[in-house]
Amino acid sequence: MVMYLLMAAAFVLGAVLLGVGLYLTRQDEFPRWWRSWMLWPLVEVTPRVTHLQGWAGVALGVSILAIGLTPVVPEVLGGVLVLVAMVGYLAGAALFVYSTYLSRRVAR
Repeated sequence: MVMYLLMAAAFVLGAVLLGVGLYLTRQDEFPRWWRSWMLWPLVEVTPRVTHLQGWAGVALGVSILAIGLTPVVPEVLGGVLVLVAMVGYLAGAALFVYSTYLSRRVAR
């Protein structure tokens, strides 16, 4: 029972990150209703920073979805999904750090 709850949480969180990431990749700025505390690492938000943040969200969402699928697939496919999840996590983290760097570099 607990495994299914964790899988459901992974699917919901991964889908939300994937959806928000895809939304941001199509926009030139963050939505106005996002509070400043939600953007705390960013200083100067440019369209490029917004797009990179969106791709970071997509990569992290795919990573979480891949991990969520591993309990229900065969072992070999599960191993591939874990590798996809690790690469997605590293790519998402790198994109997030790079976009934050760009946002702070522009402001100086």
